[in-house]
Amino acid sequence: MSLFTYYVSLRAEIIELVTGVQNAGNSLFWDNTTQNWVTKQKLERLFAKYLAEAKSFGLLMVTRHGYCKNPIHQDYPISNVHNLHIEYRKAGYIWNGGQFYQGKRNCICPCSASNKLSEHHVIDDIIYIDGSNIDECTNLEAILCDLYNAIDCAGEKMPRSGIREYLLRAILRINDELLPEPVETYISKHVTG
Repeated sequence: MSLFTYYVSLRAEIIELVTGVQNAGNSLFWDNTTQNWVTKQKLERLFAKYLAEAKSFGLLMVTRHGYCKNPIHQDYPISNVHNLHIEYRKAGYIWNGGQFYQGKRNCICPCSASNKLSEHHVIDDIIYIDGSNIDECTNLEAILCDLYNAIDCAGEKMPRSGIREYLLRAILRINDELLPEPVETYISKHVTG
């Protein structure tokens, strides 16, 4: 898939999703809007799909695991959905400091031979494969961060305006990537004064 096709496809899916995010009705009896948990599930699937595809452009998400109470745990063991062996700050990857998440999560630490779930501190780092187009990766990171933040806003009893705000910002970012130049640049060239 080309980067252009990636953006066109992601844009179409976000537009479809954002048009279904409506404010809840005044009466719970008559409220037939989509529940936040349903929207959250759709967003999580969308995020996972396009995060996995972003690997072909050089962007990866890896999870560093903090201390998990396993006596053999050392440093920051790293897991990732790409099944790659990646060590923290090792050559071959650009660790620019971007993160999707930092906090406690109930998950399996790579140091656990028994694959038991445990609650421990994790950091979802955004890294780039060395030699990738940094500008493309930075733009992808910003768009995927908007999707991630929309997921975060899709909690129960949270206002749906936050979901829409992040999804619309992602669409604006994608539009700038699809057009021959950013809209702001185009406007500044055509302003008469």
